[in-house]
Amino acid sequence: MSKNNAIDLDNLDVDELRAITENAQQLIAKKQHQRLYDAYTQFEKIAEESHSTIDEILEAGEKLTKKRNVKYRNTNNEDETWTGRGRKPTWLVEALADGQSLESFAI
Repeated sequence: MSKNNAIDLDNLDVDELRAITENAQQLIAKKQHQRLYDAYTQFEKIAEESHSTIDEILEAGEKLTKKRNVKYRNTNNEDETWTGRGRKPTWLVEALADGQSLESFAI
């Protein structure tokens, strides 16, 4: 069956519909497996090109954190910062509710 042919599901009986569902589930599993296999082989290639092992890369990935530039700092506690991304921290929400401006916390 080509991609352009549509099946009229209304004219199929329950057994035919179940067969289509089972075939579709098997095809989905096969394609998911192929996608992961392709990604793994690409990962192996990257590891080889960087003279590393996959385990070394994964271990490094756990240790590395993406550095974000801090844009705002709590004037009452310099350890509390915010990059301006995601939810505003509680200290900032409370300060804004008290009438302070966001700019007063900018670094």
